[in-house]
Order: sequence, then C-alpha cells, then structure tokens
Amino acid sequence: MAEDEVPRLRGSQHQQNQRSRGRGAGAHLLLAVAALMLMVACFYAVKTLSLFVSPMLFLAAIFLEVVFLVVFVYAVARALTRPSVMLRSLGESAWTGLESNEYIVRFRTSGSPWVRWLRNRVRTDIPQGLWLTGTVVIAAIPFVNFVSLAITVATHGPLTEVDQRIANLMPTVRTTGETSFFSSVTVLANAQVLIPVVAVAAVVLWWKRQRFLAGAVVATALLQEGLYSAIKQILGRSRPDAALALLVDTTPSFPSGHVMRTVVAYGFIAYLLFKAFRSTAGKSATIACYLLAVQLVAMSRVYLGVHYLSDVWGSMLLGSAVLAAVVGIMEIAARFPVLNHSRHPITPGRILLVAPALGILLAVAAAPLLIHPEGHPAQPRSEPLASLGASSLSRLPVYSETLTGDRMEPASFVFVGTEDQVVNAFESRGWDRADPSTFAATLRALAVGLQGGQYANAPVTPSFMASEPEAIAFQKPTASNSLRQRHHIRIWRSDYSAPDGRPVWEATASFDDGIELAGTAKLPTHHIDPNIDAERAYIINSLGYPDDFVALTGPQMGHNGSGDEFFTDGRAELVLLH
Repeated sequence: MAEDEVPRLRGSQHQQNQRSRGRGAGAHLLLAVAALMLMVACFYAVKTLSLFVSPMLFLAAIFLEVVFLVVFVYAVARALTRPSVMLRSLGESAWTGLESNEYIVRFRTSGSPWVRWLRNRVRTDIPQGLWLTGTVVIAAIPFVNFVSLAITVATHGPLTEVDQRIANLMPTVRTTGETSFFSSVTVLANAQVLIPVVAVAAVVLWWKRQRFLAGAVVATALLQEGLYSAIKQILGRSRPDAALALLVDTTPSFPSGHVMRTVVAYGFIAYLLFKAFRSTAGKSATIACYLLAVQLVAMSRVYLGVHYLSDVWGSMLLGSAVLAAVVGIMEIAARFPVLNHSRHPITPGRILLVAPALGILLAVAAAPLLIHPEGHPAQPRSEPLASLGASSLSRLPVYSETLTGDRMEPASFVFVGTEDQVVNAFESRGWDRADPSTFAATLRALAVGLQGGQYANAPVTPSFMASEPEAIAFQKPTASNSLRQRHHIRIWRSDYSAPDGRPVWEATASFDDGIELAGTAKLPTHHIDPNIDAERAYIINSLGYPDDFVALTGPQMGHNGSGDEFFTDGRAELVLLH
C-alpha cells in the first residue's frame, strides 16, 4: 500500500466514524423527543385519571411517567455523548472562545480555596472530580424528594388521604386473573427469590473473574436491605387495614421493601447487563425489562393491599438514589485506581442473564406456595342516630369527593334499610346494578360509549365519601338505549344506623346526557345535566316512594370531578325502605 494512501484511509475511516456518531445522536434525539411527548401525555393522564377512571389505569399512568422520564434522560445523555460533526465543531468553538474570556481566565487562575475546590469538582482527570460530582447530584435529586415524601407521610399530609382512598377502592376492583398475576409478580421480590438471584449473579461474576463485581452485587443487596429496614422502624407507619388486603403483614409499611429490592438489587444486575450488551437493541431491552419489573412489582404491592401508593413511590425514590450512588461508584472505580490502587473494569458478560431469568422462573413456580391471597371482610361499624331529623342527619358526611379530595355533589338521598332492601328497591323497578370499576370493565365502557352502543351494567366513575368508594351503583338507560345517556346513582353505606337499627345509606345522583372530552388530558367521559334535583325527582318517582325532604346543606352550585357544573337546593329525599 502506498504511503500517501494511509492518510486517505484514515481520513475516510474518521469520516465514517463521525457520520456514525451523527446518526447515533440523531436517533437518540428522536427517542428523547418521543419520550418527552409520552411523559407529558402521562402527566396529563395522571391528572385526569385521578378524577374518573380505573385506579389501575391511574397507577399505570404514574409509573409510566417515571419510565418515560428515565428514557428521556438516557436518550439525552446518549445524544450528548455522540454529537454530530456540526455540534462537535460548535461546541469546540464555543469552548475556545470561553477559554479566552477574562472572567474564565480569572476563575481558572485564581488561588482562592473555594475556587480551587469548585475547579476540582469539574475536573475529568481525578476521581473526586466531575464523575463524583455527577454521582452526588444525580443521587441527591431522588433522595431529596424521598425526604420530602417521608415528612409528608410522617405528618399525615394530603397525600396520605389519597393513599387511603386508593386502598379503600382496591377491594372493589380486583379480579381473579389480576390477583393471580400480581401474586406471581410480587414474589419476584420476595427474599426467597431474591437471595438465589443475588447468589447466582455473584457466582457467575466470580466465575468470570469479576470478583470485585461479585462482591459489589452482594454488598448492594445487603445495603438496601439494611437501609429500608432501618427507615421502616424509624417511621413506623402502619399497613393498610387488613380488611382491605389480600395478604397480612404486620411489619411497618413505609417504604416498601419489595419495591426497594427491585429498584436496587435487580437494578444493579440490570446495570451490569447494560454494560455487557454492545448493541443499542440489547441495552434498550435491558432498560425496558427492568423498568417494567419495577412498575409491576410496585403495582402488585398496592393491588394486594399491603402498601399504600406513597410507600411504593418512596421506595422508588430512595432506591433510585441508592442505585445512582452505587452505579456512580462503579463507574469511578472502572476509570480511576481508587480501590486497592487498581482499576476495576466492568465486563460481566451476557451470561449474567441467568440471574434474572432464574428469578422469573422461581417467582412463577413459588407463587402458589408462598402467596395465598385471601379477602378479610371488615365488620360494618354502626353508630345509632337519635332520630332521622335534620339535626341527627347533619352528622353524616354529605359531600362526595374525587380521588384527590376535591368536593363534588352533596347527597340527594338518605336511604334507611338493609343492603338487600336497597338492591331490591332498584332492581324491582328495572334499574341495572353497575359492574365494579375493574380495568377490563372500564376499557369496555370507554369503547362502547365511543361507539354509541349499550352496556347496561357499565361501571360508574369511582367517587368517594369520607374517603370510602361507593358501595353500590345503579343505572337506567333512556329511550335512546345508548351508554351515552343514562340515569345513575351512587350509594354509600354510612357508619350510622337508624333508631330501629337498620343501616343508613347516602346517595348522589345525576343524569348523563352525553359524552364529552373532559379533564386535562381530554379523555372521554359522561357529561351530566346540571340540574341534579331533576334527577332526584326522576329517581324517587321511579322507585314509587313519596317525597320526604330533609335539608342537608342548602342551595348551592358546584362542579363534579370532570368539571361539569351542577346546581341544587341542598335537600335530600329520606326513603324508609320496605
């Protein structure tokens, strides 16, 4: 080969590398834009789903927002490390100009101890420089948020009320299939599964002569175990009421140990697998599977009733802080001889996949042996009322609420009777009992409503009164025989009983006169007729009972959860069922 051809070949190879970097940066920028758009969509979905859709969709939207945030940060970071030729040139030109700026020169040459300390924080040739600074900053962001959340939990802030409403709603939306699925998912983070997974990962790394990594896997698992256990004991938050749970656990609730294990222990293994794969597809699949595991385990703990939403969210924040710190230390150790005066390269090998694969197999096989979901019905509380007059009934919590506690309509009915009498009063007059607001039923109702069809037992939007979801709901179609229009009523059992000992129930009612795109995310839901007193009159006539009004609030106007206006005289029909 001629000597003059060597520079040309090198130049050609350099140009190809530059083009490859440019294409890689462009792809990651597109990924970042897509993740940002999805993250914004999830933000709006969370605000909307908190008002009127299935709680499982609400939880999924929250965790998906976290997933897309992680993908966005990753894509931006990768794009910045693989800039195009133009961006690289612009960056170098900008830095050249800054180097000659008098303020930059003064900063770089200053002998002040504070200035020297700041300069050292951004140096790339020492371990305590930019890498350590980045690690501390990245770990501090979720940790600070965790501390804020822990204070909210300890002081019983507003978020704990949302926690209670979600916990109260869960027993009404569970299905046999979802219970079986989430039982297997939650076992993935049980100690009986995590210990073999960590042990296998350590053995594989030791066999691959990655003894430092093997020790790091075990040490990380032990660190997170001790950390969340200590915080549990310090805060001492009680678990959700056993009557709301499918599993019984008497240990403190905040934060969730299962979620912490998934975020940190499985996260560290996912980090090693990310380093093992060279292809973008392999790295992306690793991130996606890891984030999916975190999301499902977190949802399983809320679904099974052993944790509040803030418990799992706190574990995700604290776990992210720990994982960021551990990963940062590993990256520093791989670049600088800070531990044992030698570098520790991270080359685990894709054979490490056997560890999470083993975890999945053990979870599926061991779930029927370790998890026995069982409902624990609560005994209804009942405080007798001296009478059924306005003064006694004023003790009732008469306003319905959204998931976030915003006030909605006041009660339009006060029923006195057993549950069988309530059900018979409506079903005997042609009313259909609404299905629970499960994931599948909610999606079916959305689809049928948009198509203009009929779903006689469609679920109603979950609402709350004194943090409890409605116990029963009924609906009746109009002459159009379409889900777009319906009469409907939500009924809550109160904690009070009438002088004759029968339970006292409260109810709100409204007429759905069409479909609208409501809420911040503009999701389809029913629009109500603002004259809710007219619906009250329709229902009492439909049931065949005479008017017997009792003043509960007073004339007022307001908005329901999706923002629709209503007005009422504030009176309720007192119905003594027979």
